[in-house]
Amino acid sequence: MTQHTPHPSPEEDLAFIRRVMQGAREVEVDHSGHLILWGFLQAAAASLAYLVRQGAFYVSINVIWAVAVGIGFAGSWLLARRLRKSAPVNSLVNRVLAAIWVGCGLSLSLVGFLGAGTGSMPSPVAPGAKSVIIGCAFFASAPLFSRTAYWALAGAWWILGGALLVRPSLGSNLVFVCAPILFMLVPGLVLRTSRRTTPRLHVIA
Repeated sequence: MTQHTPHPSPEEDLAFIRRVMQGAREVEVDHSGHLILWGFLQAAAASLAYLVRQGAFYVSINVIWAVAVGIGFAGSWLLARRLRKSAPVNSLVNRVLAAIWVGCGLSLSLVGFLGAGTGSMPSPVAPGAKSVIIGCAFFASAPLFSRTAYWALAGAWWILGGALLVRPSLGSNLVFVCAPILFMLVPGLVLRTSRRTTPRLHVIA
């Protein structure tokens, strides 16, 4: 005799949605650490790379970015590990968000190392391409948080990326020094300072 799995009631569906949204709000605060980390690292690496291009000192730009990317991935792994320890169950929101931003980081690395790093992509074009990729990550993350700020940040990155692609120049690299500070580091600090004390609720995927 075949047993049918009972369908969840409307009340259970609504409870599930509330738990997802609550988990998303908590993850948003936890995600602030990643924004602060990557915003700082990108701005610092872009600053050093710009100084190298200006002849201030001599070191491989690929080495600068390799160190920054290595520190970034290691730092993100430690932040994610701390979050998993504090949460008894890994949530669907956590995993989707991690997939979005890991994909963003890998895409940026490919553009940087295989594009600008090898010379196949002109250096002034790379900041525009990177900005578009980061905009995609914010856009994909926005529905998980239901926050206007993430839609606005996605739009800001896309507008910046479009402008840098239309008018690439050596100054594009200098613009990309300021962009991670304004559109990643500062929003991350704002989220960090607005941390809520509500208990975390996680969803079994």
